[in-house]
Amino acid sequence: MNERASNRCLLYADVAGGLRLAVKLGEAEAGYAVERCLNRMSRCAEAYSGSALDVRADALVASFADADSALLAAREMRERVRALPPMSGIKLVLRAGVVLESEGGGDAGAAEKLAAALVEGSNPDTISVSTELTQILSPSMRRMLGKADEASSPAPQPPAPAPSEAAPPAPVELRQDATQEAQAQAQAQAPRQMRVSFRGQNWVIDAAHPTLLFGRETGNDIVVSDPRVSRQHARIELRNGSFYLADSSTNGTYLLEEGSPEHCVKRDECMLSEKGHIGCGFSVADNMSDAVAFALD
Repeated sequence: MNERASNRCLLYADVAGGLRLAVKLGEAEAGYAVERCLNRMSRCAEAYSGSALDVRADALVASFADADSALLAAREMRERVRALPPMSGIKLVLRAGVVLESEGGGDAGAAEKLAAALVEGSNPDTISVSTELTQILSPSMRRMLGKADEASSPAPQPPAPAPSEAAPPAPVELRQDATQEAQAQAQAQAPRQMRVSFRGQNWVIDAAHPTLLFGRETGNDIVVSDPRVSRQHARIELRNGSFYLADSSTNGTYLLEEGSPEHCVKRDECMLSEKGHIGCGFSVADNMSDAVAFALD
C-alpha cells in the first residue's frame, strides 16, 4: 500500500437529538429537521473533496484523501449544524469520528465501525479522532487544534487487543479542556469584536456569532460571485479572544493588512491584525471592489 492510500481517512458523522425531537413534534417534522442537517453536512463533505458519500437516515459516511481535509470538513459540518436554530427548545447537534481507513485493515466496513465507536463514546457537538490519525496531521492543523506539542510527544499507544477482538482506537477530543479554554480566554488581550463589510453589507463577529463564512455558494454568509472563488472558500473565526482567517479553497485567500505586504493563505490559517482586506482567489490589489474588508473595534 502506498503512502497516499494509507493516509486516506473515513469520517462518520451523525445528528444527535432527532429522537427527542420526534417525541415532541412527531417523526415527520423531526425527519425534516435531521434531513436539513444532513444536506448541509453533505455539501461540506463535497467541498473538501469527500468521496464514497453515503447519506443515511441520521448519519453520513465519507472518505477523504488526507486527514486535514477530513477534519476541516468535520469542523465545517459542525458549524453548519450549530447555525440552525432550535425547534421547540431542542437543538440538533453533530457528533463525528475520523479514523485512517488503514486502521480497518483496508476494509471500509471495519474502518466505519471504528469511527462509529468513537462517536458512540463521545458527547454531542464533539469531533473525535483516532490516535493514529493525530500523528499524520499537518503542522497547520496541529496549530489550529491546539496540539502543537504532539509533534514532539507522540500520543501513548493503548495495549494491543487480543486477535479475536476489534477494540476501537482511543478517542482524542479536538477541543481544549473547558478549564484551559477559560484560562486562555481570560488571558487573551485582543478585542473580541470584528466588523466585516462587503458591497455595502456589514457583519459583526463576536462571542454570539464567532464564525463568518464566505464563498461562491449561496449558503455562505458572504457570497462572492467570481469563478476563482470556491463554493466554501474561507472563514473568519473568533477563538480565545483572537480572530483567524482560515482558507479551505482551491486558489487560496489573499490577505492585505494595513502596514504589511499582501500574501496568500492556502489550506492554512493565520491570525488577523487590526485592519485589512481579503480577496477570495484573487489579489486584493487587482480587484478591490470585490474584496472583503475587516476591522477590529
